[in-house]
Amino acid sequence: MWERLKRVMRSFVGFFISTMEDPKLILEQTVRDMQDKIPVMNQGLAKARGGIIMIQNELKQYERDVNLLTAKIKACVVNNDESLGAQYAVRLKKTQDALARDKDQLVAAQAGYDALLKMKEKFMREIKAKTEEAMAAIRDAEAAKWKAELADTFEQFEVAGVDATHEEMIGKLRAKNAEAEGRLAMAAESVDSKAMQADITADQLEGKELFKAFQMEMGVSSADSGGEKKEAGEKTIGMKDAQQG
Repeated sequence: MWERLKRVMRSFVGFFISTMEDPKLILEQTVRDMQDKIPVMNQGLAKARGGIIMIQNELKQYERDVNLLTAKIKACVVNNDESLGAQYAVRLKKTQDALARDKDQLVAAQAGYDALLKMKEKFMREIKAKTEEAMAAIRDAEAAKWKAELADTFEQFEVAGVDATHEEMIGKLRAKNAEAEGRLAMAAESVDSKAMQADITADQLEGKELFKAFQMEMGVSSADSGGEKKEAGEKTIGMKDAQQG
């Protein structure tokens, strides 16, 4: 039961950590952490280099002491001063041992310093590669953020009904344009029909005028033509009455 409860608690903690994690911020902090290690490495290299210099200075001093003690021992030999010569000989032996010890230490220190330089060179290459990789990932994250914001803008544009309203308004304008064109076509047709009627009326009037001209040329007036038509009509009626009687 306790194990199940621990798993549940770990899952909740992991969930909250994952929700709070910002990869961009973590990468930036990682880059800063790597950059912060450079001064520490430089400080270590400086200490190692200082140790080498100190050993080199001791070696020089030991070499001078060895030369000086050797000269003193030789002087004691010349002066047949065995007691003092023996003392110098002991000091020379100790100085020579210290000199040999410092030489070994110098070799080890130099090897350690060279190893640190190589480690720093490798670390600097790794820092450069990881920094460039992190910066590229951060730029990609910024681009992804911009793309996401742009996508949200387009989604909001459609969801808000602006796109539908846009299409609806265009449709209405097109409908109005079609209606205006239809009215214009109808007006044009109406003008054409009126023009045709005017042409017909003009033809009729022209025909009547020509007919009158023929009547005048033949000496028949419109009144005579009307009277003849009336007389002919009366004769026709008289003949119908006689036939019936």
